[in-house]
Parts: sequence; C-alpha cells; structure tokens
Amino acid sequence: MRPLRVAVLVLLMAAAGALPTLAAVRMDATAADAAAYAVALRTPIFGTEATLADDAPTRVDLGNSASATPLLRAERAPVALWRAAQHYRISSEMTAFSRDWPQPHCLAIRVDGVEVFSSSQQPLIPASVQKLITAAALLAVVDPDERFATRVLTDSSISEGVLDGTVWVVGGGDPLIMTQSYSDSHSRQPQLRTPIEDLADDLVGLGITTLAGKLIADESRYDNTRFPETWPQRYVTQLHSGPLSALSLNDGITGFTTALTASEHPARSFVSTLGDLLAVRGVSVDVEIDAAPAPGGMTEIARLESPLLIEIIQQMLRESDNTTAELMLREIGLRSAGEGSTASGAAAAARITSEMLSDQSPPTVFDGSGLDRQNRVTCSFLAALLDELGTDSAVAAGLPLASRTGTLSHRFAQHPAAGRLRAKTGLLTGVNALAGFVETDTGMVTFAQILNGVPEGSRIGLELQEALVGQLLRYPVGDAAALRGLTSAGL
Repeated sequence: MRPLRVAVLVLLMAAAGALPTLAAVRMDATAADAAAYAVALRTPIFGTEATLADDAPTRVDLGNSASATPLLRAERAPVALWRAAQHYRISSEMTAFSRDWPQPHCLAIRVDGVEVFSSSQQPLIPASVQKLITAAALLAVVDPDERFATRVLTDSSISEGVLDGTVWVVGGGDPLIMTQSYSDSHSRQPQLRTPIEDLADDLVGLGITTLAGKLIADESRYDNTRFPETWPQRYVTQLHSGPLSALSLNDGITGFTTALTASEHPARSFVSTLGDLLAVRGVSVDVEIDAAPAPGGMTEIARLESPLLIEIIQQMLRESDNTTAELMLREIGLRSAGEGSTASGAAAAARITSEMLSDQSPPTVFDGSGLDRQNRVTCSFLAALLDELGTDSAVAAGLPLASRTGTLSHRFAQHPAAGRLRAKTGLLTGVNALAGFVETDTGMVTFAQILNGVPEGSRIGLELQEALVGQLLRYPVGDAAALRGLTSAGL
C-alpha cells in the first residue's frame, strides 16, 4: 500500500500547487488570461517533456519516466480552470441578472452538456415551449422518415368510368392536409401542407367520371373528442386550435376568409370538400355523405401521403402549430398505449421524456400544445431535453430562427442574435417562455427561460428575453475556446 499512498500524496500536492493559479485567474478570465499564467508553469509533474497531440493516448509509466507522456502537467490546469472560471462567471452574472424578474420564474443554462446555472427547480407553466416535450416523445415512438397516409377504400369497382358503391376515406392522422386557398390565407409563406387537390387528381386519374353511392369518412384512428377536455371554453370559442380529427382538412376550419369558423364534424367536411373538388374536375358526384369506420377487406384505390414526419415536427415547432401538436399527442398515445386520445398521449409523453432524462424532475403533461395551464416543467428539464436532442438535430433545425423564420421571424431584427438564436417561443396570459440554442463566437449555449406572473399587456417578458439572449452571446464557451488561447500562447 505504500506506493499507493505516495502516489495519492503526490496527486494531492499537485492539486494544491494548482490553487495559486486558480486564485490568480480572475472569475471573468478568458483563455488568453489562463494561458498567460500557464507559461511560467511548464515543469512536468510526472514524466518528461513531450508533445501532447489532440488524439494521443495518455500513458503513465512510473517505472520508465523517460518514455512516458506526463500524466499531470501544470499547464494543463488552465483549460480546466478557464472552464471553471467561465461557469462561475455565468452563474454569478445570471444570479444578479435574473434577481428582479417577475416571480415565479426559472432560468437554466447549459454549456458543453453541463448545467452551469439554474435559478430555480420549481416547475412552471411552459406555454408553447411544451411542444418540445411533444416533439421529443413523438420521435421516440415513430420513424422520422415516416409519412402519414390518408387512404381511399371501396367495396366496388370502376366500370366504364362509373364508381357506384361505398367509398371510405380513412384518416391517418395527417395534420397538414389543406386546400390551396386555406394555405394561401396564412401570413407566413410558404406553408408546409399536404394538398387535398392531389387526392382528387389521383381519383380522376383512375378514370372516374361518375361517383355514386356513399362517401364515408373514417376518423377512427383517434377518438372524436374535438378539444382536450381540460381546456377552458374560451380556447374553443377563440379557436386556439381547430377541432381535432384523424381525418382533418384545413385544421378543421371551414370559414377563413373573414373570420374563422370551426367545422362541427371535421371528417364529414373533409369528404364533402373532396366531392366538391371532384365535381370541379368534371366528375358527376351523387353521393350520400356519412361517417363510420371502414370494414376490413376493402380495396384501396388511392392514398394521399403527408410530408415526412420530421418535417411535420419542424413545422409544429417553427409555427407553434397547436392543432398539429394536439393531433401528434394523440399519435403518441396510439403508438404507446393503443389509444389515440389526449389523456393517453399526455401520460405517454410524460413517461417517455422522463425516462430520457431520469436525473431531472419529470414534467406534468396535460396537452401537446402547451395551452393547458396545468402543464408544468422545470427550466432544467427543458434545457437538458434540448441537449439530449442535440444542436445538430433535425429538431434543432426546425426551431424558429431569430429574425428569419416562424414565430421569431419578426423578433430580434436589430439584435445581435439575429440569425444566431434558434428557440421555441411560448406565450400565454401572464407567461413568457423561450428555450433553445444561442450561437456565440466560440460555440453553443443551451438555455431555457420561463416567466410566470408577467403583468398582462406588458412587454417586459419579451424585453427580458432579448436582454437574456444578448447576455448569453457575450460568453466564450467550450474547451475549443480555451485550447485556442493556449495554442496561441505557444503551449
């Protein structure tokens, strides 16, 4: 045991020798500051002088020090010290910076996968930042390259251009089926959509000139509850989301030229519009419209496929699409528990993301969009979830880009964060939230901020977000910044 005790003693002495360096490096030190202190500390603790290549393995050979790469060198300390100093700086500055924010609030900041600041572990109302949880849970149960399919089935056949029988249109959960006119009515263009006109064209392409019999809507993939049952009636009246259906057209909206009008039966509206589109294309349409699940054994004659699932997720995040989020929550429930309902999806989303981040306090999930004020999550959870998804992920690429796309297209235009901030926004009465990635000059900072208790009608929440992002842009981050500083100093 004696050699082990000696080794431990030497290690402790080495650590103690680094303390003066730690004291000397200011808490707001840069890599160059740390490198300057390292220049005078070039004596190896173990082994001899050697060049440390980036990819060279560290070797320890106490019996033949002449051939050993040093295990401990004092000039290695500045990298770790620089990192610790930067983390301390962020923590100190953010503590003061966030002290007077509206209460309750939380802020979490992560650098290189490590949380360097958290103002609170209290779960708060996240508003639309909740969609990050929906996106992560959905990707855990589906293939991102999958497409939703809306299928047309029949028990009859086409004879001399006539299809006389029963035709079912079976909804596959695609949230983005739209007419051209509805897509054009959105202020931000272009809109990602699945054109229902393509389905009409395909049916005409089969040689159908007359459609008779029954045209039946099948929305049985999900339950037919039109809105989450926990929502207040004003959300329904104000149409924060369209009525939900597995066979949805135009977000379940039938009137949109002057004021929005919701369909009382979205699936019936779908097949009715399909009949109208066929008529416009010269098909004689004389059908009875109904709604019912399709029986087995029917023949598929056409299908309409959605964009890739990952593109739908990106659209949901970029545009903060509440209807898409709620339908995707039902898809999570269907894939996870065999039940396409809001309650099933919410339970599954909470469980899935909690298992992804077992060291974090689990979220409370009531819906997919974040409209429900019973949703709760910590900033630490959101920031960790963003890191888990990754800065180079398709999800990150789908986040709104400051002054460029989605819900951030009109914000940060004259701000240094323009083009450098990707983040999910959240806004409810009394709630402002922002969570995403900030690209600094040397790397990425991951953050999540939730403000509850924002005075109604006040811009203070938005102003604090702009100030926060500006502060985060100032920080050099990552070992790369430190190592560049050490390299430039000749170490």
